Amino acid sequence: MLFKKLGIPKIPSMLIFFVTPAITFYLLESLTHDVAQNMNSSIILLNLVFYYLFFGLLHVIFKRSWISLSLGSFLIMLVGLANYYVIEFRSAPIYPWDFLSLKTAASVSTNYDYMLEEDARKWILGFLILILLGLWTRWKLPIKKKKVQALLAAVFLIGIGAYTALVQTPEVHSAVGFYEYLFTPNAFYRKNGFMVSFLSNMQYLEIDEPEGYDAEHIEEMMAPYEEASKTMAETMDNMNKPNVIVIMNEAFSDLSVLGDFETNVDYMPFINSMAENTIKGYTVSSIKGGNTANAEYEFLTGNSMAYLPMGAIPYQQYITDSMPNLTSQLKSLGYATYAMHPYGASGWNRNLVYEYFGFDEMYFRSAFNGAEILRDYVTDLSTYQKIVDLYQTKEDGQPMFVFDVTMQNHSSYSKEYANFTPEVEVFGSTNDYLLERYLSLVKVSDVSFGKLVNYFARQDEPTIILMFGDHQPADWVVKPIYTMNGQTVTSEWSEELDRYVVPFVMWSNYDMDTESILEQVNYKNSESEMLSMNYLGTLLMEAAGLPKSAYQLYMDTLIEKYPIISAQGFYDAQGTFYDTTDLSVIPEEMQAYWMLNYSRLFDTKASRRNWFE
Repeated sequence: MLFKKLGIPKIPSMLIFFVTPAITFYLLESLTHDVAQNMNSSIILLNLVFYYLFFGLLHVIFKRSWISLSLGSFLIMLVGLANYYVIEFRSAPIYPWDFLSLKTAASVSTNYDYMLEEDARKWILGFLILILLGLWTRWKLPIKKKKVQALLAAVFLIGIGAYTALVQTPEVHSAVGFYEYLFTPNAFYRKNGFMVSFLSNMQYLEIDEPEGYDAEHIEEMMAPYEEASKTMAETMDNMNKPNVIVIMNEAFSDLSVLGDFETNVDYMPFINSMAENTIKGYTVSSIKGGNTANAEYEFLTGNSMAYLPMGAIPYQQYITDSMPNLTSQLKSLGYATYAMHPYGASGWNRNLVYEYFGFDEMYFRSAFNGAEILRDYVTDLSTYQKIVDLYQTKEDGQPMFVFDVTMQNHSSYSKEYANFTPEVEVFGSTNDYLLERYLSLVKVSDVSFGKLVNYFARQDEPTIILMFGDHQPADWVVKPIYTMNGQTVTSEWSEELDRYVVPFVMWSNYDMDTESILEQVNYKNSESEMLSMNYLGTLLMEAAGLPKSAYQLYMDTLIEKYPIISAQGFYDAQGTFYDTTDLSVIPEEMQAYWMLNYSRLFDTKASRRNWFE
């Protein structure tokens, strides 16, 4: 065998073995950041411990250095590449719970460009050299008894388990200068290292009960809101219930919130022209670049991602049975309820969660055969035609609720398509073709939305339509805007609040007292002039003139003090920022809201479901 004849002698092979773990650590981290600029020596040493345990375990299992070194280097390279691409496509690193999303990720994987940047190619070349070098090493462990081998393997496995437990402890964090702020995930992984960050995040796979959680206390707190909700429902018993249409538009955003830039045409002409019976504003999402299901969760439940681990997906991790939400609330008011998403039914477990939420009918990709396609996705307009079809075939006077999660504007924006010619040009910038393609898709969405509004403007049945974006696109799409505005693109720029702001527009085909509605939900009382995604459902119920749940009435009071509550933290009405790293030190009102969130998500006792419907 060539490797055996020309292999590296034992002593040099041993030396290569002992430096390889450190080199793989450096190569993996260098794929996404400069190690020297971001990580202190204590954090580096803490990360290295894992790599030596990992390679030691492989060497004990296979006993031959050419297998353990080449295989270990290859596996670390795969992890580094996966993290590199996830950051590129989603603008956030890999979390432990992302493995629950592999099927969803695979369903859209062919729509991305996997070309590596020049620096990344250099580090991957380093990995490949290391793998080849490992193949030529010849150091075999002199272990003949399988019991000894099994015992040593167990020692290394226990060591990895103990290491994982230790990197989650405050004592270790304090000793190494651990960066604690989960709400800035990119900085969290850069400063703490991938392995330490990933393993530290594993402690959040299960959610602990809030400190001081007391169901009886919460019932007392919610009693006046529950009574008010019952009174509201009784006084509105014979009300005229409008059709309610909600469109959560994929990646729809107004990037002018990031800075000034000039285009050849208005990319949101219809929405910008809307005035009569219209409420427009900005909402703060907990996500950017991806994880759309979390925007759905916040809107439909009124809960916030602020109290869950950064990057968690409630649809996949926590929702396993029926849960009260806006859908079940409207259903209890006599609405026929429909959900539609023109893509895979199992993405983010939607086919299960929508059933848990109480939707009567669900329409996924197979329901849109023959629909118009733009790039690789069903158009917004095709989903709007499905809404019109539902409206035209329903019983007269039967109110309907439609929740439409579109797909047209999904990333990536790097490919060329025969069926898509960008119309929007950005002036005064270079390397902005991704931005131009994205804005061109936004313009298509705007025109399509105008057609839906114009259709219902001609209908007799009262109808209210809410459209909002789920998140902004990834960092590499919006970076030219920062450059054009003379801003230095630092390592933390992508985690500023502006990167989570998306527009919403609410319109009705009947007279709507917009000022009174905004005052009623305390939206106008906030200096921020924004509200977070968890409040949109409450605003919608107020605008539709429908009775609100006790939970929504509680939210009416909460927004006055804390108009923005998101995964990045929350802001009070004066603009003061609070992070949610330590939930035990946040203001009392926010602790009460966390307990209500917990009750909704984890406490399934029926007596407390009355708060939400």
